[in-house]
Amino acid sequence: MTDLVILVGGRGKRLGKITNSIPKPLIKINNKSFLDILLSKVITYNFKNIYLLCSYKKNLFFKKYHKKKIHNSKIFCIDEGYQKDTGGALFKIKKKIKKNFFLINGDSYFDFDYNKLIKLTNKKDIIGSIGITKNIFYKKNNKINNIEINKTGTIQYSKKNTHYMNGGVYFFKTKIFKYIQNKRLSLENEILNQLIKKKIIKGFYSNNKFIDIGSINKLNYIKKNYEFLKQKACFLDRDGVINKLLENNYVKKIDDLKFLPGIFKTIKLLNKLNYRVIVVTNQACVGKSIITEKKLIDIHNYMKEKIHQKKGYIDDVFYATYYKNSKFKKYRTNLNDRKPNSGMLTKAINKWNIDVSKSFFIGDSLTDNMAAKKIKIKFYYKDKGSLYKQISRILNK
Repeated sequence: MTDLVILVGGRGKRLGKITNSIPKPLIKINNKSFLDILLSKVITYNFKNIYLLCSYKKNLFFKKYHKKKIHNSKIFCIDEGYQKDTGGALFKIKKKIKKNFFLINGDSYFDFDYNKLIKLTNKKDIIGSIGITKNIFYKKNNKINNIEINKTGTIQYSKKNTHYMNGGVYFFKTKIFKYIQNKRLSLENEILNQLIKKKIIKGFYSNNKFIDIGSINKLNYIKKNYEFLKQKACFLDRDGVINKLLENNYVKKIDDLKFLPGIFKTIKLLNKLNYRVIVVTNQACVGKSIITEKKLIDIHNYMKEKIHQKKGYIDDVFYATYYKNSKFKKYRTNLNDRKPNSGMLTKAINKWNIDVSKSFFIGDSLTDNMAAKKIKIKFYYKDKGSLYKQISRILNK
C-alpha cells in the first residue's frame, strides 16, 4: 500500500475551551484518543508510512507518535509551521511523497473501503478522488456541498440540494502538489473547488458510518455513543480452523500448512461484511525450541499471502509462544497470552478498537472457549463441515 497523510494541525475553535489544552484529534473518547481510534481503522490498509501534519500543540503529537511503528506502518510527525489550513499544510509533505497517496482529516471518521478510490483514479486525466457521504447534520457546511456523481463517476456541483458532501477521505496523484503553495490555503474551497469544475475529480458514495468531532454537539454525541466508532471482528484459531490439525504434532514448516475446505471463501465473506479477521493461536513450539519465532512468522506470512491471492485478507495474527520450561526467558514470561488466558484477545481488541458485542470467535478446543468466556465474546466450536457454511449460518441468525 502507498502512504497516508493525516491533517491534525487545526485549532478547533468551535470546541471552545476544550481545545485550549488539547488538540481535537487527541480528545479522549471512552479513554482512547480520537486519533488512536482513527489509526485502529486505517492500519488495516498496511500503509508504508503515515504522516501527521502538525501545527497546533505539535509537541503532543511528536511526543506520542513520531517514529513509532503501529501494525505494519511507520508514523512520522511533520511540523507545518504556522497553521496553513488544509491545503497549505500539504506543502511540507511535498518532497516526501513519491507516489499516489491517501489524505484524511484527523477529526473525522468515515468507515468505508478506501480501495474504491484507487480504482476511480486510474484514468490519466483524473487527479484524485473523494469519499462522499450524506449530509445529515451539517446545515451550514459550505465545503464541497450539494454535489453529485455523474455516470462516469466524476463529481460535479448541482443546482439542487442533493444532500451529498465531502467525507474527508481523498486519494491523490502527486500532480495535486502543482496546486499547493506555502501559504494559508483551503484544500476544499480553493483547490478542489476548481478541480471539480474542471471535471478531473471523481467520487465514491458510501452510506457507511461518518462523523466528525468539530462541534460540541457531535463531540458530545460520540462520547455518549462511542460504540459508533468501534469495529466488529471474527477471531479464528489457526490449527483445526484455518488449516488441518496435525495430531500430536506442530506445523513446523510451510509445507505442513494445509488449508481446510472453504477457508478462502470464508475470509472473503468476512472481508465483504466489514469484519476484521484476526487469528489467535497458541504456538508453544517456539518456546520449546522446535521451531524459531522467525520460522513461525514465515509460516504466517505464507498463510496470509495464500489467502490474499484468493482475494481475501487477514488483518492480524496474534500468537502465544509461552512454554514454562523454555530455555529462553521471554518465552517463560508471557503466560497471560496463552489460551485459556485472554491476553491475545485483549491485545487485539485494544489495538483494533473492537466491539466485543458485535464480534465472535471460532475455535476447536476447550481452551479457546475458556479464553472467549473471559472477555464475554460469543464462541462457536468449529463444525466438522465447511467453515464457510458455518459462518454463513452464524451471520444469518
